[in-house]
Amino acid sequence: MNKAAILHIPASEMAYYENKDELHLQLQSAHNDLADVTVLVGEVSGNNNDSWRYESFFMQKTFATRYHDYWEVILKLNKNEAQYVFKVTDTYGNVGLYDAQRLCEATEENANSPHGFIIENRDMRQVTQIPDWVTKTVWYQIQIDRFANGNDNLAKLSENEDNTTQILGGDLTGILSKLDYLQNLGINGIVLSSIFEGDGPFKLTTNDFYSIDSQFGNKDLFKMLVSNLHRRNMKVVLKMNLAYLSDNSRQWREILEEGQHAKYVDWFNIKGFPPKYSQDPHNKNIVRANYKFSELNPHYPTLNLKNPEVQTYLIQAIKYWVEHFEIDGLILDHADKLSREFVHLLNRNLKKMKPDFYLVGKSELSTTSVVQLGDFDAMTDDALGNLLLNFARDKKIAASEFKYQLSRQMLAQNTKLSRVTLRTLDDLTSSRILTRCRENKALMRSLLTFMYLLKGSPAITYGTELGLSGHDFPSNLAGMDWNQEDQDDKMMRFIKVLNNFRLQNYKILSEGSFEWGQISDSYDYVSFIRRKDKRRLFALFNFGYNGIKFVLPKHAKLILGQNIVDEKSEIGQYGFVILEA
Repeated sequence: MNKAAILHIPASEMAYYENKDELHLQLQSAHNDLADVTVLVGEVSGNNNDSWRYESFFMQKTFATRYHDYWEVILKLNKNEAQYVFKVTDTYGNVGLYDAQRLCEATEENANSPHGFIIENRDMRQVTQIPDWVTKTVWYQIQIDRFANGNDNLAKLSENEDNTTQILGGDLTGILSKLDYLQNLGINGIVLSSIFEGDGPFKLTTNDFYSIDSQFGNKDLFKMLVSNLHRRNMKVVLKMNLAYLSDNSRQWREILEEGQHAKYVDWFNIKGFPPKYSQDPHNKNIVRANYKFSELNPHYPTLNLKNPEVQTYLIQAIKYWVEHFEIDGLILDHADKLSREFVHLLNRNLKKMKPDFYLVGKSELSTTSVVQLGDFDAMTDDALGNLLLNFARDKKIAASEFKYQLSRQMLAQNTKLSRVTLRTLDDLTSSRILTRCRENKALMRSLLTFMYLLKGSPAITYGTELGLSGHDFPSNLAGMDWNQEDQDDKMMRFIKVLNNFRLQNYKILSEGSFEWGQISDSYDYVSFIRRKDKRRLFALFNFGYNGIKFVLPKHAKLILGQNIVDEKSEIGQYGFVILEA
């Protein structure tokens, strides 16, 4: 028995309350080392003189990575305090007991003197609440300036001008005019790029968090948009960046005018006065300044988020949009720059106002620990796309390694939180998924379908349904083409079908178990099963160069498929089938 590999961490993704009466447990062991795991649950007592009374619950092996196996069970609890111990049996028949202090032999003496992991009494159990409506939502991410103009056609991008300075004219009226279009597409949630007064077409920096940029409209118009969305049972989430302000903001301008005596001097990290910057004469990409700035841009002075005044300003500004406009959620960029204490305070304030508010963090870094502590409700999942492309497009990893790595990603979050993860294959700051698929639309459709089958809330970026492409920001932000003659009807139909499939099957896809099926390193195919109660969905994806045979079970129903050669019962390259059996 590989004792060093056995691991359980209480109050983590390995032990959390689904609700006051259910505890989700997970145990890690070395790969293929254990044959059986049970969890023993009993009262918090027992010593060498008394027999410890307990119940045994079988744990199921749910995931495997290259080096570890993971065992899980959901315990039904009563209201009393209790403790639990793991009984582990290896493939040679050796039996051990693993508790909060030791891994020892499974003798009667050791069993009667457990040092178990504690289950609190019912009143003390901390349950992380998630906004359940998110599991029923398919998202559409909109860059406002590039989506639709309510009064005219969008301007055309000029190849002779910088994309980051060209304004095409998209506005809130334009979005209002396209709500029928979005609803017909199967969208019931929209993510809006920054609406706040700021600089450039995208408002990447903010001048004033209390104002809507006049380029997009006004507050009455935004209120009308939110109201119309809610009447259609659609949700709206705003993107915000709290890490820095624009150097055109009122706070920074006052510092430039009044120096170290300015009211807002402690809102930023300034090392000298007056604040100034200079470019290296030999390399314009190197900027030196006597204040802290973000994104390698001296026009983005970094906020001092440790300052209580800054925290209060930001929290009050966000509460303003919730109270007066009833937005449903926020995506905070640069989540790794925000302290856990600040996010916790923010989310607590928001949940008091709106218990089902959806607070999402976006970061280039792994911030799973931030989510686990109940600060953000979810994070955006940017890693899935890279992993899928490494396997399906580039063949950098084999099917078995893809399985191990995806399992590892799934294990990084507890099951409850994974239901509301915002899953994307591209977004407003990344290359388009079609471009990442090297313009191969069959591969793109296959990867989108794979994402839609996972737990979490799927999101596409505006124009995905039209086959919009583009490399890294800002090339990814082309204007939406509303000319029907130029649109990709096949992709449009596919996205509609995919969205409706997700909405009709949200229960099994957000709450059901995930089990790997057959995979092949030789032929690059993978399969898995999503299961809940009596329902079972089977998915098979062929990412190999050759066709693969499949047999449709007698009572199975084909729900969705691509590149199926009926006369051969074969799935071609980038083909897939989704069956209900």
